[in-house]
Amino acid sequence: MSHSHGQMQTIQIADWKKAPPFMKSTAEYLMDGKKSGLKLRQGVFNGKRVDYFKGKSAVSALLKDGYAKMLSKSKQDALSNREDAIKVMNELGKNGFILRVNRGDALGGKGSPRVLQPNSAQEMQEDGYYMWIYEGSQIKLYAGAAMLVAVVLAAVLFPLWPETLRLGVWYLSVGVLGLLGVFFGIAIVRLILYIISIIVLPRGIWIFPNLFEDVGIIESFIPLWGWDEPKSKKPAAVTSNTEQSVTDTTTTPSAEKVTTNKDD
Repeated sequence: MSHSHGQMQTIQIADWKKAPPFMKSTAEYLMDGKKSGLKLRQGVFNGKRVDYFKGKSAVSALLKDGYAKMLSKSKQDALSNREDAIKVMNELGKNGFILRVNRGDALGGKGSPRVLQPNSAQEMQEDGYYMWIYEGSQIKLYAGAAMLVAVVLAAVLFPLWPETLRLGVWYLSVGVLGLLGVFFGIAIVRLILYIISIIVLPRGIWIFPNLFEDVGIIESFIPLWGWDEPKSKKPAAVTSNTEQSVTDTTTTPSAEKVTTNKDD
């Protein structure tokens, strides 16, 4: 596989499928933003949208504890400095996982994807940009496609289902719609009660205050009610008052000293 930039260069790209398993694990670690913390950006390469990242961020991701644990499980030597991480990134490039690119102009306004072109120097540089050639594991994609086809076929063949199955699906759909109705009903009632409470009481009251919080299903309905949390004061104002107090305290003794000297 090769990519050309103008008519001056041809870059040969290895087949990542022939790479050692450890290289594939490293690529998947970097592609998982939750584990590596690597920020991916959107670019356009040969008319196709791709993900790319900055070399410095990838090097920092390889020096995190998560990658060190992966190295330990794979019985690989730990990375001790940024130079070691750069060597790993070079191996990813040589094995066809990434390609160094130059960023061009944005296709649209601010924040839109930039046009990417291959860089003639493929050696790892922390200030360079690299796009992913490796697309990650396709198992989830294939499984999702198979499930989608199965659901469509099941819906098309619904009239041919046995009577008991059709009746069960009907009860299930009614139950799901009922739960959704109850949920929206609770949301509307709690909003109405909150509006009434802030008019009558000094502070508003929420029914199921954790209903829309990022908690479990059971925790969403605990406690039954709670006071509306007041907004905290801005830290900047507190800092300003503190600085003013410190200034007054420090200037007072010096003023007294000057006065004393005058009296003497």
